[in-house]
Amino acid sequence: MAETVRVQIWSDVQCVWCYIGDARWREAIAQYDGAVELTYRSFELQPDFPIEFDAKKYLASARGMDADSQARAFGEMRAVAAAVGLPYEPERIRPTNSYLALQLMHHAAVMGQDEPMRDRLFAAYFAEGRHIGTIDALTELAAEAGLDARRAHDALTASTYAVAVDADSAEAAALGVRGVPFAVLNGTYAVPGALETPQLVALLHNLRV
Repeated sequence: MAETVRVQIWSDVQCVWCYIGDARWREAIAQYDGAVELTYRSFELQPDFPIEFDAKKYLASARGMDADSQARAFGEMRAVAAAVGLPYEPERIRPTNSYLALQLMHHAAVMGQDEPMRDRLFAAYFAEGRHIGTIDALTELAAEAGLDARRAHDALTASTYAVAVDADSAEAAALGVRGVPFAVLNGTYAVPGALETPQLVALLHNLRV
């Protein structure tokens, strides 16, 4: 009997390729005829981001993207997301600092609710124009994902899982991770980027040969 393939994925809840990559991994696991143990790890793409700021001004100043360039990029990414059945409304996105959201993901994992919490955060951020950077906003989203709101609020207020987020970041740095999504299969094989679903299925099959 084939052994379980262990997949660890470093991800940020406000990374669009992590959003798309998550859907591709789910498709791949559904198509794979073996067992997969999937674990998500934290990675802050923009640790210096403030809680509130203007996304369009940021893209214009930091990325040199004018309104036309932004519109083209948004359209292209919307098509990529749609190909895996994901809604994507970039004009509604409210960028923020993701440190608290990543802490909430650790809390959800401990509660056995990491997948619904990840789904709720991704949808809130990429499709619904919701804020995911404050304790109050995250507490509301936690309740919507089926978690106990008070316990989630208390964990965020006490920074209970800040150490876990920091540990994930430190391990990513040790692995040389510079961007996400970044997967490690069976503790050995590095898979950077959001590969297409057939490529992921092939990787899973190759690991059990």
